[in-house]
Amino acid sequence: MTERARRMSARELMRDERGRVDIKSLDRDGVRELVVGECGGTEGQALRVYKALWQHGVTSFAVMPDVARSLRERLEERAYIPMLEPDLILRSKDGTTKFLWRLEDGQRVESVLIPDGERLTLCISSQVGCAMACTFCLTGDLGLIRHMKASEIANQPLQVGRQLPEGTRITNIVMMGMGEPLHNLRAVIPALTVCLDDHALNFSHRKITVSTVGLVPKMAELAAALPVNLAVSLNATTEAHRRSIMPITRKHSLDELLDACRSFPLPSGKRITFEYVMFGGENDTLDDAERLLQLLRDIPAKVNLIPYNENPDREIRRPSDATVKAFQHHLVSNGLSCSIRTTRGTDISAACGQLGKARQQAVERGWLEEARRVAGLV
Repeated sequence: MTERARRMSARELMRDERGRVDIKSLDRDGVRELVVGECGGTEGQALRVYKALWQHGVTSFAVMPDVARSLRERLEERAYIPMLEPDLILRSKDGTTKFLWRLEDGQRVESVLIPDGERLTLCISSQVGCAMACTFCLTGDLGLIRHMKASEIANQPLQVGRQLPEGTRITNIVMMGMGEPLHNLRAVIPALTVCLDDHALNFSHRKITVSTVGLVPKMAELAAALPVNLAVSLNATTEAHRRSIMPITRKHSLDELLDACRSFPLPSGKRITFEYVMFGGENDTLDDAERLLQLLRDIPAKVNLIPYNENPDREIRRPSDATVKAFQHHLVSNGLSCSIRTTRGTDISAACGQLGKARQQAVERGWLEEARRVAGLV
């Protein structure tokens, strides 16, 4: 399929009840095609429209700066500007903020903003629910409800960024929220293209990371389309254990996944991050650490240890701090770069593996009305 055919076929899936196209699900070339090819505008006007959407955050064609009225009227007939509706904002005592967004069809997704010194990381979602059904993840309980559109993905950093104080900027984007990003590459690629575009959100490729549970055929497609960082959710050191906690392993084995990582094209200085969620008494022994060393011995890799974030819906337990430190020490002392992820936002269920039930939990815990009032949503 040609690039133009890909954009056009995707566009057919992005129309409202009036037949208007979702303009924010188009990359810069798509916007130019719409403005010039369908609305009779110029190349310069197309760029002004694109920059107005992403650099100025305009929500109406009527207020677009330096765009002729006649073109704005034609755009209004052919396109619409979607935005996410804030439904709930929860703030953790550690500074983490969780955003619950209401989508056009009433579905909801979550984003998490995590401050860490000078770094301000936004964890964004790519699907409503998730089809991967990893046993330790609450989002998997929902199943896959639907893929998110490119506009719904890219609007997360846009709209969170516009809520920040003057002079404060999101520094990093991680696609580690609800959903499996490589399962929705059709929308993830144009969304991250907008994030990387210096005429749009202007993030560095070194500051965007896409996580996957191991959709092997899609890994090469991601690499061919985008120069972003790759993170692989590994979480086990044997085929049998990984199959028991991550059903995707039945389709793409651990060996197949690691072979794909070995062949993944990496620019000089980049490494693949392997996320390793540690479950108390399951995958946290020094034998596991040694097996992990052997699995990654010929891959440019770094390991991010994630002590499991306990929740009432699972019987899985968090390992002790001493166990985690010993695991890290074994890896580092044998030459493998390894960090321990600091648990953030547990009091608002914003930590890794806890996304997907924000509104339900807010109701059950009596947070809902007060949280909406404090956030100015009522």
